[in-house]
Amino acid sequence: MGGSAVNRLQWTMKRWLLGLRWPGWAGLGLLVFAAALYAGAVQPAKQRLRALDQEAAELARKSGGRAAVAEPVTGRSQLSNFYAFFPLTRSVPDVMAQIEHTARAHELMLEKGEYRLSRESEFRLSRYQITLPVRGSYTDIRGFVNDVLDAVPAVALEDLTLKREAADDPELEAKVRFLLYLGVE
Repeated sequence: MGGSAVNRLQWTMKRWLLGLRWPGWAGLGLLVFAAALYAGAVQPAKQRLRALDQEAAELARKSGGRAAVAEPVTGRSQLSNFYAFFPLTRSVPDVMAQIEHTARAHELMLEKGEYRLSRESEFRLSRYQITLPVRGSYTDIRGFVNDVLDAVPAVALEDLTLKREAADDPELEAKVRFLLYLGVE
């Protein structure tokens, strides 16, 4: 009697699996993938998080409770942190000095530039548009732009216009327009 129940169960399973067709097989495959992802990625991440929490608690205990207690992250604190990332208007000379230093490092001369500060009332950021005419090789101009973007995270490249007088001329005339986003004081 026991053997016939097992055979009947096997027969029922085979019929059920054959009746799945491709949508059922796809769903079953996704179910297996989700279980493997949970076991392989989510569970280890949870364990790592628990270990880090224990390590933080131990460090706080060793420091006699002097460790800063982490505030719960709220939308308000995230927004404040976002605006704190941007330099204030009074730091424009420092940013301009960084841009000039970067140009000198690429052996480029910055000539007369155009500067325009604009602020929209509904935003807490100002935009400082910096338009610089530059003359040099393509690699120097490209390196200059890349290094400025790396050195000053609050700067965005708005426009880059390149012009060559003759096809065999090694130097280009470029107009580089950066936008410097500034926090309002």
